[in-house]
Amino acid sequence: MDQLHKYRYCRVRRSLHWLSALVIIWAIVTGFSLAFFSLSPAVERWLGHFNVTLTLLFIPFFLLRLTLACIQKKPETLELSRRQLWLAACGHWLIYATVLTVLVSGVCMMERPVSVFALAQLDPLFKAGEVTRAFSVAHHYSCALLALLVLGHIAAVIVHQRRGIRLMQKML
Repeated sequence: MDQLHKYRYCRVRRSLHWLSALVIIWAIVTGFSLAFFSLSPAVERWLGHFNVTLTLLFIPFFLLRLTLACIQKKPETLELSRRQLWLAACGHWLIYATVLTVLVSGVCMMERPVSVFALAQLDPLFKAGEVTRAFSVAHHYSCALLALLVLGHIAAVIVHQRRGIRLMQKML
């Protein structure tokens, strides 16, 4: 293994990280836009349908990312203390758990069939009612938590970069 690979994630993990970042940030921004802003009914319908479809297609990519995080060793970060590394690991696993909660609750809260870009149709797992409402509540709270965790993650990277600890280079 050459020195560069010792301090960087593999190409697959880097690609999955940036795919995750794009999908998650898109879903957070548009989801909060749907929740807190007055949009035209056509835009609301399109965003709602697109987000559900996009995140359904994202699930297998996220599961691959989670699997690789479990089985592959992280690249070394010599500039961080053991405590900082432990906190970073806890933060990452909290993000993974929250993304998983968002995805599972999103599927379980569905009350009608969803067309996945006209390629397939996913039927609801539960009849509309108390169970789907409970998953909807869990979904909304986990989305809010995920937004906070993503902001914290980005802030931590910026702080470390400004201190000369080049964490971004692990993912580039």
